[in-house]
Amino acid sequence: MEALFMSGETMLYRADFSGARECFATAVAEYDDRERTRFWAARTSHDAGVTHRSNLAVALWHLGLPDQSRRVNLEMRELARQIGHPYSLAYALHHTCWLYQHLGFGSEVRAAAEEEIDIAAEQAFALWHATGTFFKGAGMLLEGEPAQALPFLQAGHEAFRAGGARLTLPFQFSTLGEALTRAGRFEDARRALDEGLAVGEETDERCQEAELYRLKGELLRAEAPDQVRAAEDCFRLAIETARRQASKGWELRAATSLARLFLAEDRRAEARAALETIYGTYSEGFTTPDLMEAAALLEALGE
Repeated sequence: MEALFMSGETMLYRADFSGARECFATAVAEYDDRERTRFWAARTSHDAGVTHRSNLAVALWHLGLPDQSRRVNLEMRELARQIGHPYSLAYALHHTCWLYQHLGFGSEVRAAAEEEIDIAAEQAFALWHATGTFFKGAGMLLEGEPAQALPFLQAGHEAFRAGGARLTLPFQFSTLGEALTRAGRFEDARRALDEGLAVGEETDERCQEAELYRLKGELLRAEAPDQVRAAEDCFRLAIETARRQASKGWELRAATSLARLFLAEDRRAEARAALETIYGTYSEGFTTPDLMEAAALLEALGE
């Protein structure tokens, strides 16, 4: 399980979501002997049954299976609560925040983050305290509170970096960039998004790459609505990147942004063409915010 975990983690962060899913699913199906996993948790610091499922859920979201991702996440959280291993529970809550931030459910992100903070404070887990603080801000951002979210995002980000951690920095810069854009701090937003892309280029962490390009397009639209061509280029690059990585999650979000841009330009046929192909590949998850938004947009375009 440890060998598959390291392989799967590497694939996940390098945006090989299909390969990551295969590693994590194989480990869970074939090697998650509870007694053996408990024995190794005392030596590796984490329960592999929890950590494999945590990351499998994220990979499933990318592959266009949001309902399955939620079921695996729920199974993982139940396991994490049963085993009495605080570090693995904090890990589970961190990944619940990550998944539900992708899914777009702000209240769930915030609730998991607050529990993560409580456990981290009790156990002196500095890393999880930092990420819990960051995710509390991420949940507030999804709930439409960018000004209130920013202090938590910035405090969590600074504490995370102070500990020397680097993995997931592109995600953090992405979320910071989105919050700063919504707060009207466009120069700061540009710096955050550019730094997220630069870190990803340096470390080969690619799993947030498509979303960073999309958010650059949204920044351009917010900053100056006449920057249509530049924003369109960013959205197209986000779609191309997501397709190359087989991330339906990021492709749907980028296609929705592109369709909204086309609609604003009264390019309705192009808007529908941009969105309906990727939307049509989904067979589940129709109550999640991204799919509901895409469905409403397609309905409006069909009028």
